[in-house]
Amino acid sequence: MMRRLRECGVFVTVLWVMLQMLWGCTVSQSPTAMNADLVSRDDPIFDKSFEELSFQDIDLKEMWVEREPSEGRENVVIHNNTFADVAENVKDGVVNIYTRNLEEKEARVGVSPNDIIRIPLLSNLFDIIPFKVPIPFRSEGFSLGSGFIINEQGYILTNAHVIHNATDIRVVLSEGRNEYPAKIVGADRVTDTALIRIEPDHLLTVLPLGDSDSLRIGEMVLAIGNPLGLRHSVTSGIISATERISPGLNEKLVDFIQTDSAINPGNSGGPLLNLHGEVVGINTAMVSKAHSIGFAIPINTVKKVMPMLVLGKTDRGWLGIQAVPLMPDKAFELKYPQEGGVLVVAVEKGSPAEKSGLKPDDIIMGLNGHPVGRFLLLRRELLSLSPGVELNLTVFRDGTILEVKSTLEKKEKEK
Repeated sequence: MMRRLRECGVFVTVLWVMLQMLWGCTVSQSPTAMNADLVSRDDPIFDKSFEELSFQDIDLKEMWVEREPSEGRENVVIHNNTFADVAENVKDGVVNIYTRNLEEKEARVGVSPNDIIRIPLLSNLFDIIPFKVPIPFRSEGFSLGSGFIINEQGYILTNAHVIHNATDIRVVLSEGRNEYPAKIVGADRVTDTALIRIEPDHLLTVLPLGDSDSLRIGEMVLAIGNPLGLRHSVTSGIISATERISPGLNEKLVDFIQTDSAINPGNSGGPLLNLHGEVVGINTAMVSKAHSIGFAIPINTVKKVMPMLVLGKTDRGWLGIQAVPLMPDKAFELKYPQEGGVLVVAVEKGSPAEKSGLKPDDIIMGLNGHPVGRFLLLRRELLSLSPGVELNLTVFRDGTILEVKSTLEKKEKEK
């Protein structure tokens, strides 16, 4: 009799533990989910119209509208309806983007030590009951964001993270009057930019692209988007800083516009506009622990990577140097007589830079005949160049100006 009771007790305990294992299942986002590409470029969501072309084959003169500001363009007169007038003029060029996408998650199944401690026969069960272990799986999720139209053929700019791993994309025009399926032309994770395309049945309102390099600290700007699913919201602010490194964002880019114009979830991919109604940036993120600090990708950076977005080819050329802005004390030490320039601090072994003869303490003064005054300008140029491109570098070394040629290569991924 006592033996049967003990056997029954063990059975109940094991059954209770099994239920705990089932009940103790928690689901969370995989830590590598944001970096994983779960949708192949062979998927129908991708537009492959240009995949057979090369960088030499494309001409992007008609890809976007760009107003060339006349010298000394008059300032916009500010009155009580200035922001309303700008918003009214551009609203039909701003879109809401809704996606169905794949998400990588993990279910943690099992029991925790605290559960086991309260179970009889602890020593016997420790060897057969696993603690909670992660079991990865994929599920379908939904996201929302914003974008803006750059030409009448239906090309739309947005953030790469808005359409990442999307299996279905829906674009809703102003005031929800029309909805269109969209395909991904190209996406660049480094600059967090993406180009998608719809097939419109009428002429679209196009937003002109401005010049982000001409922005001034304190200049007024507007952000338009789809924050928290609220269509076409407008916020105003000023340019707080340019060439900003954003904590927690893409430190490889190191070139954000900082603004105090409110940028909330859903605003991502929408335009940051000057008061001439020109897009000067793509709203990309807001620092959650700070108040009224938003960031946007400079539109001039987007123009540079546009060929990559159109072709869907984002392999970048590898030069193989580590470089930093040239500081005045270092310039004095190296007897560099000019202002500006980029200091080479290290050269990777076996890299195109080493093959071309570049050395630490070289100062890069020019690239392809154009002066390099600031580090970020050189960085932006290199972001847009593909393997096989030849660079002509003007370099200052030991009091002498040299011309150095180097051909970019494709860097092999580290194992």
